[in-house]
Amino acid sequence: MVDSARSVVNGWVPASFAGTGRQILVAQRRRPDKRRVTQSDVARVANVSTAIVSTVINGKTDSIRVSETTRERVWQAVRDLHYTPNIAAQSLAGGRNRIIGAFTYQRLFPWESRDFYYEFLLGIEEEAEAVAHHLLLFTGAKNESGERSIFNRDTNLLRLADGAILVGGRVDSGELAKLAADGYPFVMIGRHDEVGPQASWVAADYTAGADAVVEELYGRGHRRLLYVVGSRTQETLIERRSGFAAACARHRLGPKRATMVAFGAPNPELPRVAVAADEPAVLAAAREAGATAVIAESSYVAHRLFETARAQGVDVPGELSIVGLGDHGDRANVLSPDPALSLLRTPSREIGAAAVRMLLRLLDAPDAGPEQEFVPCELTGGRTVGAPG
Repeated sequence: MVDSARSVVNGWVPASFAGTGRQILVAQRRRPDKRRVTQSDVARVANVSTAIVSTVINGKTDSIRVSETTRERVWQAVRDLHYTPNIAAQSLAGGRNRIIGAFTYQRLFPWESRDFYYEFLLGIEEEAEAVAHHLLLFTGAKNESGERSIFNRDTNLLRLADGAILVGGRVDSGELAKLAADGYPFVMIGRHDEVGPQASWVAADYTAGADAVVEELYGRGHRRLLYVVGSRTQETLIERRSGFAAACARHRLGPKRATMVAFGAPNPELPRVAVAADEPAVLAAAREAGATAVIAESSYVAHRLFETARAQGVDVPGELSIVGLGDHGDRANVLSPDPALSLLRTPSREIGAAAVRMLLRLLDAPDAGPEQEFVPCELTGGRTVGAPG
């Protein structure tokens, strides 16, 4: 969490959001009758030059050698005068201000724990604090039409921060391409191929994760599987399906042994896949195919299948194993899956933290080029996977 003792910088003060118990930096005007304390004031009180004050406050080690006694004298003057760095001036001068920005095209930041992106934001916040950086949420970055936007009249609204992390499934590829062309450092949460290879991102490795789930089931003796897809397709779901298909091909589980159904409605991208209208229909399809394990792309669907199977008296995992392949951000029906359910966990906090580390690397080496990183998923323990009966 942002520490109130360290978060007051250039008139930015912590403000608690009702019902969240969390703090971010928000803008607040200073009273006009109070003159800002400057580095010159600190230098005068500490009896040193402004260059020494700048060296001490900014943590520079390659400009001027400063003794520990002098450093302590400068920090004492900072405390006595209640000096706060002028972040805007540092930014205009081209210096690092130790502020990491966070931006989303979603209408609101993910403040509720049930939101898919909430855990990503926690990971960003925790890592930013660990590396002694402030986290600034750009909640007012909008264009002339009032929509969330990075640019307003060609002005980059994220410039106050050294670099930014983009959170959320929706992006504006045109804006991000312009951001990359301008050389502004940014990292996206999630893989977005439409933005192009010039973008840096951190994403969950769903391909390897789904492959590992099939490997786990095969190792336990399962030779007939039913894979439940959703009614839509996006990159992370394609990755899951690719991992499933690769593992099935490796173990020679053809279409008769590795069956696929669409849950609830047809999937336009998979027109040949049969539709199972509801949970009982999915379980009936599993019985018809002789499947001993069901893999669902969504943890929500896996949860509902688990509940329905128990209501029908099906022994899980004795008769049927059930696995969910994490979440994909579709939270129209939000719930916390039964802790007994075996799931491929999305490493949300780890991804948020990795995005901060990647952003700092981009800042330290601006000419090194973009980075892309996959973070491994892991299959939670649960109790819904076992050997086939």
